[in-house]
Amino acid sequence: MNELAPSKVLQLGRTWLDRFLPSRTQGRVFLIGGAYKCLLHGRPPRDLDLFCSGADFRHEVLEALRSHGARTIAENPPYQTTLSLDELTIEVAYDTTLATLEARIESTDIALSAVGCERGPQGDRALVHPLAHTSVTRREILLLTPLVNWKYSLYTLERMHRYADELGFVVPAEQEEYVWQLFLAQPPAERRAMIRRYERVSAHGGPISARAMSLCTEVSG
Repeated sequence: MNELAPSKVLQLGRTWLDRFLPSRTQGRVFLIGGAYKCLLHGRPPRDLDLFCSGADFRHEVLEALRSHGARTIAENPPYQTTLSLDELTIEVAYDTTLATLEARIESTDIALSAVGCERGPQGDRALVHPLAHTSVTRREILLLTPLVNWKYSLYTLERMHRYADELGFVVPAEQEEYVWQLFLAQPPAERRAMIRRYERVSAHGGPISARAMSLCTEVSG
């Protein structure tokens, strides 16, 4: 059974995009990432991650959401605007530089996030990275390497464990070690910056921050 079949991803993406957008739009909006885990565990998504192709269209998407009852609960530039709509948290990324679904999929870090649906002038389409299928088959949380977003790799590590807990998958030791080796390969100033970035975006922090700071101390010592 192919839980992440493009047809299923497309159907799910349409279900959520139909709530606040017409079937065709002048710009392109991409629903990417963790929302599609519900195809694996059967529970409704709690949050949607939206990306838009251009700043003007991003503004249109935000206005469409608000016109359908969404309220802004946080502005966190340069990362995202966070809104609440009924039972959903919706994050609309500030970054509008990637204008195709393929580019957005390739910019993700966790294979199970490399799943998405696009709505645009030609309608809707879906795309699933091959490694996402491998991840499901192995029941492992896998990375798309080299990490495009390596500066946020500590947060990626937190998300990997969160995904594993949600799905009953495992995080392979070599995948976790890849993140720590990437961290250690940076000069001291960049390692400290990575910790600060992580603490800014993480709601949990704790163990990962502690280990990162401990590794910094060991290396400097």
